[in-house]
Amino acid sequence: MGGNKATGSASRPVMAKGDPRDEPRPGDTVKSPLGHGRETVESIVVAFTLALLFRAFEAEAFVIPTGSMAPTLMGRHKDLACESCGRPHQLSASSEEHGKKVRQARCPNCGWVTQLLLPGREPPAYDPSHPSFNGDRILVSKFAYDFGDPARWDVVVFKYPEDAKTNYIKRLVGLPGETVFIRNGDIWIGRDDSPPRIARKPQEKLLAMLQCVYDSRYESQKLRESGWPACFSDWLPEQGGSWSTSDDGRSFEAAVDADGTAMLRYRHFFPEPVVWEKLLRGERADTVAEPSLVDDFQPYNPEPSKPHWVGDLAIEFDFEGRAATGELVVDLVEAGIRHEARIDLATGEATVAIPGGTGDGAPRARTPVRGKGRWRILVANVDDEVSLFVDGRPVAFDRPTTYELAESAGPSLSPQEPGSTDPGDLSPIGVSIRGASAGIERLRVLRDVHYVRASDIHPSMGHDSDARGYPLAEDQFFMLGDNSSASMDGRLWKRAHHVGRDLLIGKALAIFWPHGIPAKWSVSVPLGSSDVRLPFWPNFARMKFIR
Repeated sequence: MGGNKATGSASRPVMAKGDPRDEPRPGDTVKSPLGHGRETVESIVVAFTLALLFRAFEAEAFVIPTGSMAPTLMGRHKDLACESCGRPHQLSASSEEHGKKVRQARCPNCGWVTQLLLPGREPPAYDPSHPSFNGDRILVSKFAYDFGDPARWDVVVFKYPEDAKTNYIKRLVGLPGETVFIRNGDIWIGRDDSPPRIARKPQEKLLAMLQCVYDSRYESQKLRESGWPACFSDWLPEQGGSWSTSDDGRSFEAAVDADGTAMLRYRHFFPEPVVWEKLLRGERADTVAEPSLVDDFQPYNPEPSKPHWVGDLAIEFDFEGRAATGELVVDLVEAGIRHEARIDLATGEATVAIPGGTGDGAPRARTPVRGKGRWRILVANVDDEVSLFVDGRPVAFDRPTTYELAESAGPSLSPQEPGSTDPGDLSPIGVSIRGASAGIERLRVLRDVHYVRASDIHPSMGHDSDARGYPLAEDQFFMLGDNSSASMDGRLWKRAHHVGRDLLIGKALAIFWPHGIPAKWSVSVPLGSSDVRLPFWPNFARMKFIR
């Protein structure tokens, strides 16, 4: 379990050798070596003083050693690419600091297990093609909270309440005067005597905190050859249209008459390791393939925890409109209830159908998705709210798209097969076109961070707090890790569940220098007829602001 300490890295002045001095010319004033030495010393003293002042009052660099904030922030880890489908993913290697090697990694896309140790070695030794890397280097603003209050969902560095010499980094979810509850994976906030209400994430935080469950760009040929069913499949061929699938299973297209509908639907076919063993022995896939609920599996953790159903899902895809008319419909099922976002391809008008809503009162918005063109679309059902994004930008509706899901709501487990007109949580996502012609590719199924209760991590802990919540007095804050099942945070601290304002260090701003790219992902730079391989080119894709 990771506490995700944030290790400070002191800035040290780096001196470079100067260029050789020119020969003196007539009339030049030549300083003695002592004069040059004095200027150099003065420059170093000034630079060092400024660096100390900047560090003390403005910003400081930290290194993330553990993985309780994964995948937002990585501790010491391995960068891997699945041997079966090729999907990149990360695996925590924090245990190496205690002399414990991680033995295997499981792909989040196809379930393939990669063995990391060389066979037959005693003591165990890593395969050199799977090196470990230090954690993310982040920049923290120590000035952010001097003139403003911390905000919910900020990523914050603070002194560990049970040992003020240790720095931790978590996400702030509870503010002074509130009582925090964890229900069905979401954060609920109570204040005074009012009933608790769900804490909804701002849209930029929602996008940053979504975690990828499935990516259609990475299809395992081993699974396809075994007859394993595709996660996305044509669902309603009898309703006047159908989706055809490319040979590699990564893209789809359909052309539907004015009165027809073509539906593409997702089922979570994720083979367990024992299923892989059967498939590799030659057993038929149709005897072992069963769709499962989307859960909070986190591939970053070497030791899987008890799975929990996740109902807060999203779907993202490239949509290519090939006609001037028709309708695009995306539906997301949670607890057997369908939530829909519709886009009229002739006008670009979007509407949202939410539980308990009516057609006349449906939220409406304008979008650029009209006629022929190509757009990146994301629809999310997170925190009891339906959100729509086009090309990364949120769509603003004329009224709220929120609703209230019953706390007791659970997944609908009715068997789901193509043709069912009432899909449940075993087929939770659908993409349909009506009276249109379109192509779809680069589909990603995503889920929200699913917060688990203390008793789900340690059965002997948290029962009272799970029921009563976590009350916060003045100047007290409640912190949780994004990697909920592997985070030592406010749910599990023994002395107090809160962080006092005096323990706050600052707000995490950016990942400013991630490690280099592994050799197998090295960058090829063409120079004439040959290439230069740069095996440790900085991984600029990981340099980003922290949301």
